[in-house]
Amino acid sequence: MPQKMNIIKKLSQDFVVKKILETDWAAGTTSPLVVELDPTEACDLVCPGCVSEDIVANKGRFSNERLLSLGVELKEAGVKAVILIGGGEPLMHPVIGKFMQYLGDHDVHLGITTNGTLIDKYLNIIAEVSSWTRISMDAATAKTFDRLRPAKSGASKFRHVLNNMKKLAKIKKGKMGFSFLIRTEADGFDIQSNIYEIYDAALLAREIGCDYFEVKPSYQYTGGIDHALVVHSEGRMREAKEEIKRLESLATDSFRIMKAINLEDSLNGVKTLQKKKYKKCPVLELRTLICPSGVFICPYWRGKANFRIGDVQTTSFTDMWNGQRRKEVMRFADPSEKCTFHCLRHESNMEILEIIKASRNGNKIDVIGEYDRFI
Repeated sequence: MPQKMNIIKKLSQDFVVKKILETDWAAGTTSPLVVELDPTEACDLVCPGCVSEDIVANKGRFSNERLLSLGVELKEAGVKAVILIGGGEPLMHPVIGKFMQYLGDHDVHLGITTNGTLIDKYLNIIAEVSSWTRISMDAATAKTFDRLRPAKSGASKFRHVLNNMKKLAKIKKGKMGFSFLIRTEADGFDIQSNIYEIYDAALLAREIGCDYFEVKPSYQYTGGIDHALVVHSEGRMREAKEEIKRLESLATDSFRIMKAINLEDSLNGVKTLQKKKYKKCPVLELRTLICPSGVFICPYWRGKANFRIGDVQTTSFTDMWNGQRRKEVMRFADPSEKCTFHCLRHESNMEILEIIKASRNGNKIDVIGEYDRFI
């Protein structure tokens, strides 16, 4: 069976439980465990319906010197893992190779989300230091890829990205994943359904040496709710369910089929909002998002001024994290009011609250050894 991504188990790791139990939750943590980082807002693709379209238009980036010094600050602050993400395409930053190498040399785990066009430029570094590299593809053929992920240059990048993935598969130490975002006419932007390529894309992923294939739902701004799951037609979702069921035959001991956390909600028609009873988001104390335009509480609120907690362009990361502005934003960002969309971190929040409750009640907390820092 396709497996739902399990991020709850990760919270039982000894270093995570230690962080949770040592934290004064009224005051907040002194540093996060995981940082998501947009090194640059530039991108070489112009994907229709890009959720970061307004961010990419800024074309901002960290200076070479600031990105490298930021790596030092994150390591010294006790950050355990960094995820390169976007925003733009993270591998477009001029010194991203040096940045990745620094993290690898100093035991800060690295995850990369990328469109795959520049993997060859940093092939050896990525193969050596990346714990996982996830490539956004959304297609099994050049025709569909070029429609959903067109290059600014006008030239097709499909074969180039596939070749990059094949090269990485041969020498990587970490995992490599093939990401497939379900798109249909409901997404707008004259997008046509890619559902009929789900199975072929997973087969392609296995053939080129990926460790996993992940099916994901699409998001949009709709009905006054930021980052709401797109509501696709029942017919399209029936097609998607049938294609996803076919994927079971492709799974092996070395190739996993993964379902994104909120995929089932999308497939079943997003009939309700995701209500939250807690007033403070615990995950925001353990993870954060750093962008050239500021630091935001999480990727859902990238670029939104009310959720901007500081700016590491002009201050140190530690000073920003412990500053008054972050405390104010954390009070403002009441999940029960602001986050009625289907949040990837809702289950994690519930689990963290249970760990805190168990500790206060003197109950035993089951702890396991470290295996994955990307909580």
